[in-house]
Amino acid sequence: MDAYKLLTERLIECGKPFLIGLICQPSDAQMQALKEGSGNPESEMRQINSSAGLAVNFWRAYELCHPDSSVEFEWQKQRPLRYGRPANIDVVVREHDTITFIESKFLEPYYSGNETPRDAYMFASKYSKNTKDSPLSWIDLFSKAKDFKYFNVTQLCRHLLAISKDMWKCPKFYENKKVKLCSITWDMPDGFTDIFVDEVKAEFDSRRKTIREEAGRCEILLNDFITVHLDFPNFSFEALKYNDIIGKLENSPYYSRIKEQYYL
Repeated sequence: MDAYKLLTERLIECGKPFLIGLICQPSDAQMQALKEGSGNPESEMRQINSSAGLAVNFWRAYELCHPDSSVEFEWQKQRPLRYGRPANIDVVVREHDTITFIESKFLEPYYSGNETPRDAYMFASKYSKNTKDSPLSWIDLFSKAKDFKYFNVTQLCRHLLAISKDMWKCPKFYENKKVKLCSITWDMPDGFTDIFVDEVKAEFDSRRKTIREEAGRCEILLNDFITVHLDFPNFSFEALKYNDIIGKLENSPYYSRIKEQYYL
């Protein structure tokens, strides 16, 4: 089953083109960050099936209707390990007493799956001296991430490592602030797969059920790790759904269009 193709065709069945204009335009600084981000977010965000498009439309609209917030796209400040590429976190929302790091997903959990941790994450010598707690605890966490099938826990562990490293190196920046890492995914709504034949519909429904279960299990895993291994009482993880937080845009002029385009 080509799930990517089926889901993309489902999104455009109401006459919308594959390439579609952004609902909410990013600022010049945000656009520059998107151009420099990994995975070509600046070029992909105009595709109707793009998670970058969902992230930009939603969080730029959020920033515009919440004057005390500022939004950064494509945070790449810290390498998780001693060497290699920095972590690439989709969105950072800063408010007066809170910093929220967001990994944003749209269709991906329904056509791809959890990554296998790279070998480097399994060797203590690859970890930076600025890593909070023993590398052995992180190796154990990445090993546990392998138990997930669709929810990309491996990616979230990398983000957790990079953020905790930044908190360890730059404590003043995070002083007196609540810090959250959030996975915000799209929950396939009831009826979305009704146009497919029964076997395909059943497969999507089964995957949706597994994704929901894995999101809850991931939340427990990462929060337990933070509590036991990281001395940051102001740090937590949360697994959320765009479907449940669309109300945050209720006062935005873009609310109805975003809700309709992304079946929220």
